[in-house]
Amino acid sequence: MDSLKELLAMKLPVLSEWGWMSNPASGYANDFNSVFYFLMWTGLGLFLLVVVPMVWFVIKYRRKHESQKALSQNDHNIKIEVIWTFLPIAYLAVCFIWGFLGYLNVSTMPMGAKNLRVIGQKWNWTVQYPDEDISVSGQGAVIGVPQGENIQLTMSSQDVIHSFFLPNFRIKQDVLPGRYTTLWFNASEVGEFPVFCAEYCGDSHSNMLAKVKVMPKDEYNAWVDGIKNANNKLSPKELGAKLYQSKACVTCHSIDGSARIGPSFKGVYGTTSELASGAKVKVDDNFIRDHVLTPTKTPIKGYPPVMPSFQGQLSESDINGLIEFIKSLK
Repeated sequence: MDSLKELLAMKLPVLSEWGWMSNPASGYANDFNSVFYFLMWTGLGLFLLVVVPMVWFVIKYRRKHESQKALSQNDHNIKIEVIWTFLPIAYLAVCFIWGFLGYLNVSTMPMGAKNLRVIGQKWNWTVQYPDEDISVSGQGAVIGVPQGENIQLTMSSQDVIHSFFLPNFRIKQDVLPGRYTTLWFNASEVGEFPVFCAEYCGDSHSNMLAKVKVMPKDEYNAWVDGIKNANNKLSPKELGAKLYQSKACVTCHSIDGSARIGPSFKGVYGTTSELASGAKVKVDDNFIRDHVLTPTKTPIKGYPPVMPSFQGQLSESDINGLIEFIKSLK
């Protein structure tokens, strides 16, 4: 995505201007819609069935004067009691069976699904494609998927609890530190659909945005080739500048000397920094590499140790690119 503003201006695709729900775009989104509308309309019908007669009885049979007495009292009616006992049981049974079958469909991963690995961190998503050997990340990342293919997401967090939410696909799953969670979908509609973090995760939570781009298979293959070719054509410095944006380094590290959560990259290469332990280290190639991969081992004094590890997310060429980019800011 060219800019975060482009994503922020993106509207949630809906069926109509006055639609109740966002436009369904996955294989089981219509099943969710059916359950929702069934519960909504039957709930409205039951409300009217109970409340309207009750109001009518209250008005019609109200006490009209002090001396008025009831002519007769009926304390029970077997037929009515049987009806109002078994009809709710049948209604709840339908709701339970329908909902349980939908739950089984969502929670049972299909065989042979394409696996993507999703990493949540403050404040962006990283999605790795093991089969294609590519990854996308950063605020406003475009997550490409082929239309009509089962996609399994294996998700984890590097810091706090996040939640991966695709409203048009009717899926949402918490992304937790220290464990994996999974979900799957089959994108039925071509288009672009926003991804939100549905769990408050810090002051830039509202910027933790991305979008899923659903494409026909041949267009998806061309998209994958485009990412590979774009990275191969970049010089190390240009690749580092791209990663600075896409890996959300820009969130915590400035390049103009201004203060942020982490130290500025401007002029930092070749200087001596003090670690939280009191040790002095030179900011050179080795230090940058170690700090990117295992930041908790080398926390810098005066800054909170909140930087996530990029172990497994960056190739050697990516790390070299970041080093060259930071060198260029001297």
